Amino acid sequence: MQNLPSLNGLRAFEVAARCGSFVLAGDELGVSSAAVSLQVKSLEDHLGKKLFLRKGNRISLTDAGEEMYPKLAHAFSELSDAAQIVRSNKRSRQLVVSVLPALSELWFLPKALGFSDKTGICLDIRVQEDPIDFEREAIDIRLTFGSVFYPEYRQTALFSDFAIPVCAPSFWAQHSDPEGMLTNVPDAKLIHNKWGPSYASEPVWLDWRREAGTGGAALTSPGLVLSDTSLAISAAKQEAGIALAPSILVNSALSSGSLVSPSSVSLPMKKDYVCIYPNARAETSSVRLFLEYLDLQ
Repeated sequence: MQNLPSLNGLRAFEVAARCGSFVLAGDELGVSSAAVSLQVKSLEDHLGKKLFLRKGNRISLTDAGEEMYPKLAHAFSELSDAAQIVRSNKRSRQLVVSVLPALSELWFLPKALGFSDKTGICLDIRVQEDPIDFEREAIDIRLTFGSVFYPEYRQTALFSDFAIPVCAPSFWAQHSDPEGMLTNVPDAKLIHNKWGPSYASEPVWLDWRREAGTGGAALTSPGLVLSDTSLAISAAKQEAGIALAPSILVNSALSSGSLVSPSSVSLPMKKDYVCIYPNARAETSSVRLFLEYLDLQ
């Protein structure tokens, strides 16, 4: 345990390697970029190895840096998890759950309502876009689409899904066709869910048309564009047009008759919906009860 490097130097290196910039690392650590550079230089002197190649304001990892970074990132993640356990012990009867907006109202809220009565654990539900910071926001569990933002955390699949066209019954009565190929639906009446740059590969109407065999030509009108899946589904209910929505989020509306799915053509979602949580929280009673409640254990 003797002759260990400075913790500040290790932290400066980990943040700079993750951010790819001394300037961004300084912003995260609350110090100047020069201070970060100095701390990294001190660490390099201690190790006798160059960790970064410096070209003006640009930096890139050397072979030594590439070898060191993943192990150090994992170590800091474990330290973060340990600190979260201490914080969580002060609120042992509360579970902080961060939920992707698309999942919050239509899927999670109906499930969450009985959790506290059954377990005695209060839920603090936060509706947030990705990425979230588990440590800074004291989050116990994240429910989201795909795990690309959280490679160092444990994950459990919630479900896989597929996207289907949905609209109000009255809308389909006006624009129906015998085969359900949506040939009578104008492009201006297609509701688009803007998934965002992180999910740009998810199903869109051109994908659906190619799957249906009705062509993949550019749309003649942009139609209604919404950045929230729940809003897209609500717009479809209000006869604004036809939406391409994950089936799990429209099952209840289809059962009640407020929406119909006029076509058998569907598109698989490219990722699973997942439950993300820190390794150190995995065996706590509140997290285990939550996973059991969602039938994930």
